[in-house]
Amino acid sequence: MKNLNFMFFHGLGLLLLTTIFAATSEGSDLFGSAPEPKGPVLLLETFEHESKTNWIHSSNSKYSGVLQVSADDFGGHGLEVPFKARHYGSSIPLLEPLEPWKGFVFQYELTLKAGMECGGAYVKLLTHSPTLNLALLDGDSPYTVMFGPDKCGTTNKVHLIFRHQSPLTGEWEEKHLDKPPLMKLDNLPHLYSLVVYPDNTYQVLIDNEVSKEGSLFEDFTPPFNPPASIPDPSETKPVDWVDKVQISDPAAVKPDDWDEEAPAQIEDEVAEMPMGWLEEEPLMVEDPEAEQPGDWDVEEDGEWEAPKIKNPACVSAPGCGKWKRPMIPNPAFKGKWSPPNIPNPDYKGPWAAKQIPNPNFFEDKEPLKSIGKIGAVAVEIWTMSHLYSFDNFLASYDEDVADDYAERTWKLKFEAGSAKAEEAKQVKENASEENFDAAKTLRSVVGAVLPGLLAPLEDLMEKVDPLAVLVALVVGPLLLIFLLAKLVFPAKKTKKTANSETPTEDKEEKEEDKEEEPEDKKDQ
Repeated sequence: MKNLNFMFFHGLGLLLLTTIFAATSEGSDLFGSAPEPKGPVLLLETFEHESKTNWIHSSNSKYSGVLQVSADDFGGHGLEVPFKARHYGSSIPLLEPLEPWKGFVFQYELTLKAGMECGGAYVKLLTHSPTLNLALLDGDSPYTVMFGPDKCGTTNKVHLIFRHQSPLTGEWEEKHLDKPPLMKLDNLPHLYSLVVYPDNTYQVLIDNEVSKEGSLFEDFTPPFNPPASIPDPSETKPVDWVDKVQISDPAAVKPDDWDEEAPAQIEDEVAEMPMGWLEEEPLMVEDPEAEQPGDWDVEEDGEWEAPKIKNPACVSAPGCGKWKRPMIPNPAFKGKWSPPNIPNPDYKGPWAAKQIPNPNFFEDKEPLKSIGKIGAVAVEIWTMSHLYSFDNFLASYDEDVADDYAERTWKLKFEAGSAKAEEAKQVKENASEENFDAAKTLRSVVGAVLPGLLAPLEDLMEKVDPLAVLVALVVGPLLLIFLLAKLVFPAKKTKKTANSETPTEDKEEKEEDKEEEPEDKKDQ
């Protein structure tokens, strides 16, 4: 019944997946041409044609890695990172410079085919200038926004960094998003979107769901606008300033009955040696199957000793070797004595320098006008991971255009990929249940008939599929019995005699020959 249920839901899953694929084959880059956006865009890169790309690879020799347009799992193509341990640098211009103060949306898809060990999957929205030359792209190329996932070791974040120019000094400074969201690490296609609004608020979305939102003035470090006052850098804390809240009680004395030497644990005097404990048996014994190597030289190598293995006699016993009482916490243990803390009578509170006006203070009420126009999109990364791909880059002033395009592209791929992943999960879970049942049956049978073989059986099932072991143990003896029966009782051969019947076909042939005899021969 379990197998029938599995076959039913397996078939249902395949039918659902096929239906999704069929439904998405129109107007989608899954199985046909990429759909047209329903509004104006400044960039739309779908990598629809595998042999053609508008991306410009940097001529800088640092970028030994070359991004490749390759097929995805959904009938389309993406820009793939093919090799590990390389710098990659490629970019594509916008149709016209994007003015951030008008508000804009930028989004792209990312698919990790082989996970992400250590590498960047972010993009840089390069600052527009008359001298911008994408063929000369490098790590110092000015950018307006850096956005997207980055993962290495324990670092996992979706970057959002603005480069802002001080209206006071003209210097550029990076503004990093506080507490950025985490990137997705499965192998499904995920959509990363940035929406910046004219009122200086923002949203970071993952799979069209808001992961982080807030104000440019509140959520970035260092802040877009510096504080109006700062601590006086010329001031230092007085030497006699006491900022310690508590001190040890100088009047406290260690009690007479305080035993600092008492151990933390003692033997359990109530415990008894378990029944069946083999005190005479060592935990390790020499391997009886080991043999001295033929090239062993006693003079150079010393006396040969067989390697030690776990004592087979201890497998079914509660223990071997000399039994020792277990240790328990010592109720008399108190540890090293120290005086209790009391409030510090000289405490003055935390010290802080007095505030003075910030000489670098400014108030930029429209910071989006001080980050520069966006002229191109660049993938400029160093990575120790590979086989992850970018797709469907889109930049627009209209958020609805981006949402609609995502619904007709990314969402269809995500749903199809999720259905396929769920199907694979069900297959794996079903196989795991079958293996568990097989292992349980094997333990029961072997434990009842040959309990001494349980330990070797466990070792075998760690290396080989328990279901395969069970089938081998059942089919193997049956096959052996069949072969033995064939040897002991060979099939009897039919002996022909003079009076034996002729086979039917031969008999019929003779009758036909008889009918064809000439008439004159019949008259004779």
